[in-house]
Amino acid sequence: MKLHNIFGAICVLGGTLALSSCEKYDELFPEKYHCVLNIKDAGIRNIELYTTDAEGSVSVSVMKTGSEGSVPANGVITPMAEEVFQAYCNTNGLKYAYLPAEYYSLQNNDLQFSAQERYKLVNALLKTKEILQLQESQNGQKYALPLLLRSSEVSVNDSLLIIVPDIQAPTIGLANAGFTNAVSFSSKGEATLTYTLELTLPIPNTWGLKCSLACNEEAVEAFNKYNSQNGNRYKQLPSNTYSLPENGVVTFGNEATTASVDITINRTSLEMGEYILPLSITSPTVEGVEISATQKTVLLGITYSPDKLELKASQFKANSIAEGDGTGYTGLIDGLGSGLHFHSNWSAPVKDATYGNYIDVTLSAPIQSVKFDYWTRFENGNAAPTHIKLFTSADGKAWSELGDITTGLPTGGNQQYSSPIYHAEKSFSHFRFAVLESAAGSMTNGNAWFNLGELVLYGN
Repeated sequence: MKLHNIFGAICVLGGTLALSSCEKYDELFPEKYHCVLNIKDAGIRNIELYTTDAEGSVSVSVMKTGSEGSVPANGVITPMAEEVFQAYCNTNGLKYAYLPAEYYSLQNNDLQFSAQERYKLVNALLKTKEILQLQESQNGQKYALPLLLRSSEVSVNDSLLIIVPDIQAPTIGLANAGFTNAVSFSSKGEATLTYTLELTLPIPNTWGLKCSLACNEEAVEAFNKYNSQNGNRYKQLPSNTYSLPENGVVTFGNEATTASVDITINRTSLEMGEYILPLSITSPTVEGVEISATQKTVLLGITYSPDKLELKASQFKANSIAEGDGTGYTGLIDGLGSGLHFHSNWSAPVKDATYGNYIDVTLSAPIQSVKFDYWTRFENGNAAPTHIKLFTSADGKAWSELGDITTGLPTGGNQQYSSPIYHAEKSFSHFRFAVLESAAGSMTNGNAWFNLGELVLYGN
């Protein structure tokens, strides 16, 4: 039997009726249709359901209309046979699989209209978690529940409804995951600072949802991995230097899609340095709510930086300097712009097997902790540093190595590099910024040079 013969009398898709009153429905039917039952909004209905509900309810409205709609009528909503549905899908190019009976139930599907009743509601209850597991086990296959309206007493129109559930697990996530610069301290600034962390939810909270933020094993593992990738420049923030309200329990307000947490950090017990506070979302209190795998953990960067040193050109001295290219020592402190740079000598390159080309800084007062920022030359990175060593001295004669930097250095024009904070064993009053190699070559065993657009020191 041809497929259109199967459905010709019972199924009309594509002309779904969505009128606001039974009276308007009545006007559409010739008098020969003395009483007609039809599914309002028949056709394919995509339904979004969530695993927070053990059963998702889909309401099906059945209308009684016709020229003599004010009469009793009976009907029934039943699932279409699987083989008939698959034939229908094949003919119409639909990729749905048939939803097995154990994944749903029908309520009030036996329809008995009194003369006065013009519509009835049938509820399809879908088992959300089980359907999601079924879909996942079949590589995301979409399942559908095809329902037919039948009656042996009256005419039936718009008789097929295909319910296609889209089951989702609401996921809690961090608005900003991964590493983020949270707060920066200086010795002269506030001792206590607060960072606000925001959590998100894709749909309004209707369940009294709570979760927790914790520096747990997973968070620490993420910190260790990130730290290793960045030369182990960070320390984990000690537990006695920060506080989480409500011991880390986060509450989403009613109907809220976000929740915020104010994390307070106190530098009183910190040494100068760079720290990370790793936190992960844990323990949602509502079954069916999941935690986003990609937005689960945050690495809050906490910097306790030395104070910026106000430097003058007279405090610099180099073993190699180009006259007439840039602005000499002033180029290290005169801002960023074309021609505003320091350049070591390229016309008569200086080679030093230990220090390459270096800039010494005579400090106004002894310090023991230091960090620096520099910018590459404004116009290009043709002589940007690629290997730097740092040295300290109490008298400007005997030098001790403080740091060796070979990775993470910028090689383009007008780009910034910010160093870690270095701590010397003893205080020092002289600082040597030594460039052993640049994009132009080696200054320890070759004839090369380097340049900088700006140099800023911080020290205490």
